[in-house]
Amino acid sequence: MRYPNRILGLMAILALLLAPVANAGDGVDIKDTIKKSFSVKEGGTLSLDLDRGSIVIRSSSESTVLVEVDRIVGAESKEDAKRILEQHQLEILKKGNDVVVRSRFDQDGFEWTKWRDRDRVKLKVVVRVPAQYNVEFTTGAGNVYAEDVDGMVNGTTGAGNVQIGRVSGRVSITSGTGNVDIDGAMGPVEIATGAGNIRVGEVAGEVVANTGAGNIEAKIMSQPSSRSKLETGAGNVTVYLSDSVGIDVHAETGIGSADCDFGLKVSGRFLSGKSFKGSVNGGGPALTMHSGAGSVSLKKQ
Repeated sequence: MRYPNRILGLMAILALLLAPVANAGDGVDIKDTIKKSFSVKEGGTLSLDLDRGSIVIRSSSESTVLVEVDRIVGAESKEDAKRILEQHQLEILKKGNDVVVRSRFDQDGFEWTKWRDRDRVKLKVVVRVPAQYNVEFTTGAGNVYAEDVDGMVNGTTGAGNVQIGRVSGRVSITSGTGNVDIDGAMGPVEIATGAGNIRVGEVAGEVVANTGAGNIEAKIMSQPSSRSKLETGAGNVTVYLSDSVGIDVHAETGIGSADCDFGLKVSGRFLSGKSFKGSVNGGGPALTMHSGAGSVSLKKQ
């Protein structure tokens, strides 16, 4: 096949741009590890502000915050890795009773080179915190895992899965895309993801959960003090309810099925939206369940 000169020229430029990436893959991965430890009191806050990278948070019986950061660089040589790491800004410091970890990759120069070098750095942050300590995190892209937290959790990730154990306080999670999984929470829960499944284990309070596409599951075990709302654009919404919890439910789906274990009548026609509403266990705060395309189910726990 013959190509016009203009297309041949564009193909040649593209080949030149891609060549450094291919060469970099022939190099080695060089690991740089940084560790810092801080004595703290219970009740402080761990604040992670990362432009990228995965996060692991573990609980400890000690009054210490231990931070370990692994930076893995795909480089052509040790000198190349050193040059790239010099452009990566990493701060690990203590402010009062709080610990802050901040990561940024800054570089002056040609935008293609800047993007290429930044993409060659992989970051993993592992932190041990006291049993009673709050957690805040922001990462541009990366998975987040946290063990049980005796405090509040507030986090944002641009892309990545979030998995958290049991939390004694309020939980607020936002993800651009990714699954969010929480074993349990003693306080209110608010979760939003652009695309991904949401699961909230035993929650003792109100739940607000929204996903553009994905399933939502929540277990409400104690009486909430205000309204709960669970919505998905495409997927199933399932709520398990304890017999001790009273709510006023309104559940509907644009396309799909609906069922309720508490005797409420399901309305709607075949191949159209289904819905049910009414008081359950004597009534209480509102529970709204909505799926654009999928099932809505209220089940006994």
